[in-house]
Amino acid sequence: MPALRPCTPHGVIHMLKTIGETFKGRHAVVVGASNIVGRPMNLELLLAGATVTVTHRFTKDLARFVGDADILVVAVGKPGIVKGEWVKPGATVIDVGINRLPDGKLTGDVDFEEASKRAAWITPVPGGVGPMTVAMLLRNTLQAAEMHDGADKA
Repeated sequence: MPALRPCTPHGVIHMLKTIGETFKGRHAVVVGASNIVGRPMNLELLLAGATVTVTHRFTKDLARFVGDADILVVAVGKPGIVKGEWVKPGATVIDVGINRLPDGKLTGDVDFEEASKRAAWITPVPGGVGPMTVAMLLRNTLQAAEMHDGADKA
């Protein structure tokens, strides 16, 4: 992996490790295949030892894939695209999506109320992944400065 890692996926991995999540032998499903989150999230999970399935806009029967996930990362940008009843009981759910509804309320891509009844652990929106993204951005900034200082000394 490069020294500077994509902020949101790296923050998600850090969060998962902090709560004691294991990756080896676990099935992770990433809903969304964007260049910013989905694809790098796939790589981060693979490197951590998970078996990863990536779904995208052409995936048929999204509910089946979601229901198979031990670790579910959703990053689509569509409010409520993942229904709570689809979530596997005991799964860890990371909702990266952040959407503003017509009434001004912020919500994620996962139906939080229903999913939280099934999930062992779930991130809220707002206040879940966003702060981890900011923390990893600060980490990357510090690492970039250290790399730059090291290059000046060489």
